[in-house]
Amino acid sequence: MNNASEAGQVQHVSPKATPIDFGRNFPPPSPVVQRALTEAFAELGRLNIADAIRFPRFMGTVSDREVGALWLSQRLGQTPSADRVLLTNGSQSALAMLMARFVKPGGILLTEELTYPAIKPLSALFDIELRAVSMDLEGIVPASLEDACVELGDNARALYCMPTLHNPTSATMSVARRADIASVARRHNLWLFEDDIYGILPEEALPPLSLYAPERSWYILGLSKSLAAQLRVAYVVGPNSDVSERVFWPGVRTTNWMVAPLAAEVASNWLASGIGSEILRSVRAETLKRRALAASILPRMQLSPREFNYHLWIDLPDTWQLDAFVKAVLDAGVVVGSGESFAVNNQQGDRKFRIGLGVPSDEEELVRGLTAIASVIDADSGSRVKP
Repeated sequence: MNNASEAGQVQHVSPKATPIDFGRNFPPPSPVVQRALTEAFAELGRLNIADAIRFPRFMGTVSDREVGALWLSQRLGQTPSADRVLLTNGSQSALAMLMARFVKPGGILLTEELTYPAIKPLSALFDIELRAVSMDLEGIVPASLEDACVELGDNARALYCMPTLHNPTSATMSVARRADIASVARRHNLWLFEDDIYGILPEEALPPLSLYAPERSWYILGLSKSLAAQLRVAYVVGPNSDVSERVFWPGVRTTNWMVAPLAAEVASNWLASGIGSEILRSVRAETLKRRALAASILPRMQLSPREFNYHLWIDLPDTWQLDAFVKAVLDAGVVVGSGESFAVNNQQGDRKFRIGLGVPSDEEELVRGLTAIASVIDADSGSRVKP
């Protein structure tokens, strides 16, 4: 490992500096984004942009939805009908609408035993109970989902899941696993809320879970985690055009789920012009580079540098307690994600932490942060638990 770690000394970032952020999870910065934004705004300036963004864009314009449908075809295998596609102000906004409509106060939302942390406050907002389903290396265990459905009956109304590059574990369901989960959902009349926000990152990925049970699936693909954090737009594909409009249209006066008109204009411009694909290739390349750096600096973590996801789910060394480790890393000038924040009704995150490789602005900052984490792991510290 690095010299500082071998010497048993903690590498500290300057105490006056803003901590290096590995706690949040966004794509690494792409050099294409600045040019893309400049060109998009120049193009919009040649149009009557004031009229184009004057009014709310409920569900997106026909053009927005057609462009989005073409982008979604990369994951869905064919281009969905544009009238099934709608634009939202990010995945959380879409999930809020779906949870309020299909789960409702007093209902139960099933999810992986480790899940996207925002699901917990969203559920609390709507007085929805979260119930964890067991996971293995492929994600949700079908037998555990079956048992939960039998136990809870009609109170279990939907399953929220991330079948591809799950956050935080990076688990990815096999084809057989996706088919099994879909079968359980059909038997127990569960709605499926599929968050595929990382699914477009691999150059080759398995078909979404939604294709195995399209009549009960809501497929969500956001841009902020695959292209650029600056673009908070998510596309949602409903089971059919009628239900898509019924679920989202009535809420336009009571929530802020709808996409901002300017963001919709930029998203459509990027996807239609092909620059979105260029940014995606750039994000993939930078992700591989950052994973390789992480693997070289944190060799004990047994990281595969060839994966396309930029979040790492790491076992805490036996000699550390989680809260002490997170504090020690912060004292060294680095923020990591505590595993507890991902756990639902369990202690599955007590011995884990997550590193998001995308936020650091450049390689130098990334290396400093990873080196600081490595030195905290290796250094003798009074915060450690006695073996």
